[in-house]
Amino acid sequence: MSAVALNHSSSLSTSSAPNGSQLHGGKIQLISLATGTKSLPVSALPKCKGLVLHDCHAEILALRGLNYWLLTEVERLLSDDEYESQWLEVTSSTRSGSTSQPPFRFRQGVELSLFSTEAPCGDASMELLMAASEAAGRDISPWPTAATHKGASSISEKALPLGRGCFSDLGALRRKPARADAEISMSKSCTDKLMLKQFTGLLGFPLDLLIQHSPETFLRRFIVYREQYSEEGYARAFGPEGRLKTGFASKGMDSDVLARFFEVCTLPSDFRRFGFEKQKGMQEVNKKSKVSNTSALWIAGGGSQQSTAVVEVLVNGVKQGFKQFDEQERKGSVTCRRTMIQKAVQLQRLVQIRGMAPADFDNGLLCDYSRLKSSHSRGHKKDLKQLVLASLGGWPKEYPKDEFEIDRPPLQCSNGS
Repeated sequence: MSAVALNHSSSLSTSSAPNGSQLHGGKIQLISLATGTKSLPVSALPKCKGLVLHDCHAEILALRGLNYWLLTEVERLLSDDEYESQWLEVTSSTRSGSTSQPPFRFRQGVELSLFSTEAPCGDASMELLMAASEAAGRDISPWPTAATHKGASSISEKALPLGRGCFSDLGALRRKPARADAEISMSKSCTDKLMLKQFTGLLGFPLDLLIQHSPETFLRRFIVYREQYSEEGYARAFGPEGRLKTGFASKGMDSDVLARFFEVCTLPSDFRRFGFEKQKGMQEVNKKSKVSNTSALWIAGGGSQQSTAVVEVLVNGVKQGFKQFDEQERKGSVTCRRTMIQKAVQLQRLVQIRGMAPADFDNGLLCDYSRLKSSHSRGHKKDLKQLVLASLGGWPKEYPKDEFEIDRPPLQCSNGS
């Protein structure tokens, strides 16, 4: 289970414990909660059409929930002149008539925190994974190489990142873990996605075209149970002195200049546990226990305490009750690509009508998702992401994509604009 929360810097303090800080009091607003462990195989991506979530690991799903919630907050600001958000405000460039920046930004001092009941999959959890496997008496020998995986022939095998195999290859970019005989997923591990957020911030596309990039858009702290923390693994995977320093140094650069590193906070050993977590020894007690393809997502109501929260149960990346690849748009989560971009395009039209600094949506023309996501206003973020990945050995580009055309929904506005 993972959760994302917002707070103002004056309302939350941390100690300076050497192995990650502990949280002490403070008022925070919970934004999203998620559970999940599944990601799609690479062959499924062309069939998604923007309606199937590629990655339903809890951390990533919770961050998608944050992005959707922020879209609803922008919507409230645009449609209700009397509403004042405690988290977002209109940018100074908008007030001065400039059109060079997105119309909104976080208020100064806002902080973003991510909590997870499990260590993120990938490089940060390798020591924990090996220790748990050895303690349970399981074989920790490397899984088969990439060339033996089903589906690997569609991708350059020489550049295929690791999954769970090769435990001794520390510091490597990794794909989402799966069974050794499973079709490969080209979804990056949670460790690598969170690492990239230290350079690009938590605002994904298309939200980053409506809310200005600022220090507040970066993750301030990552919170885990004490036993889900490996000082060596986390420092290597996320820290300024780990694999990033080595990778950037080889290119004559300094990761400290480009990144905003989050702090890792460990909860006390007696902190109340997540009530539905898999207990230690479960595998021995119940041999039928296995990973579920079901995810749960809760997103706080936007704008006011009276607003209705979003609650979704997702199976294989779509709402429960729908087939994964049928033609119904209703199957899509509120956080799926198609729903998010259509909502953002509608908000961009409101931005233009209200005479605020317009976000760059290719002048509102119908186009495909990838083209819009690669628009010039996002060029710096895209280049920075590629630079970081290249410093760690690179990520293959020649694999199937989730492509679809963007619709322009009818304008809906509650204030008569």
